[in-house]
Amino acid sequence: MNKEKKTFDLVSLGSCTMDMIVSVEDVLRMELVDKNLIDKKYLAIEHSSKLNVSNIKFHPGGSAANISCDLSSIGFNTAYIGGVGEDFNGKACLEDMQNHGVDTSGVKIFGEDVTAISVIILTPWGRDSSILAYKGANNLFSEEHILDEMLLSTRCFVWTSLTSNNGIKAIEKCIKLAKSINGLIVGAPSISIIKNRSEEVINLLRQSDITSLNEEELIALTNETDIKKGMEKLFDLGINIVNVTFGKEGQWLSDGKTIIKTKPPKVFAADTTGAGDATISGIIYGILEEKSIVETARIAASLSAMEIESPGVRVGTPVKYTELEEFMKKHPITQTIVDF
Repeated sequence: MNKEKKTFDLVSLGSCTMDMIVSVEDVLRMELVDKNLIDKKYLAIEHSSKLNVSNIKFHPGGSAANISCDLSSIGFNTAYIGGVGEDFNGKACLEDMQNHGVDTSGVKIFGEDVTAISVIILTPWGRDSSILAYKGANNLFSEEHILDEMLLSTRCFVWTSLTSNNGIKAIEKCIKLAKSINGLIVGAPSISIIKNRSEEVINLLRQSDITSLNEEELIALTNETDIKKGMEKLFDLGINIVNVTFGKEGQWLSDGKTIIKTKPPKVFAADTTGAGDATISGIIYGILEEKSIVETARIAASLSAMEIESPGVRVGTPVKYTELEEFMKKHPITQTIVDF
């Protein structure tokens, strides 16, 4: 891995949001099977009803911002670029990233719209959450707002889900700039960009070195219910490292030669929000620090486990790498290595 001295270890572009986490007990749960015989779970609210919220919390979030914060906390020099509104939430999001040591000089503050908001719904019968997302100022960020020098001085660039035309063009420009200095390109597309801009996602992944998706995202992107076949399609795009997460069942990390099947350490899952961001953060750390793929999988699984132990994102993650090392010593992780 290129270790030429750079200003940043990582620059991220994508969502920055204020997460409003609400706990609701009155919603109904429905389970259906789709045409591919895949179980689908739905939240149902009775028409014209009023639901009581048992708890509510606010936490700065957003995938790209989370990744920069996670990696800054364990020793990387990171930056976030993107858009926030000229409002209280925007100020709070910026201050939180800065408190985590993230460079925010590439953030554009817009007065035309508010900072993005995600309403995350937690229910009593499952730790998985549903999200209502308003993109807000995220959708206003475009290639004209990019500070080229930031991308020309980073070891790694990671893109997450910006679904507007301006956002897609901004990601493409950042990839081009980072590639010009042999920077590592990491793609972490969410289900929203996969469902709304699938062709663009494929094009962006063709230019990426690493990606991490959950099972639902992999199936939606590749139309393959067989996980290995879905991973093969991603390798066919030219990606070098592919990771697939399965919630409490763990993750499969592969370099196209072997698959490292990693079971997560046993922890109490208070809130799974941000778990995927912590996973990709661990993978980026392992690859940039030239760890083995087995050790990289351990780091990713452990960072994700620490994240879900506390409600809200960036709350349970370590504030220094030694804390992550201590966690790995105390929490056994089961790994199986199989041929791809």
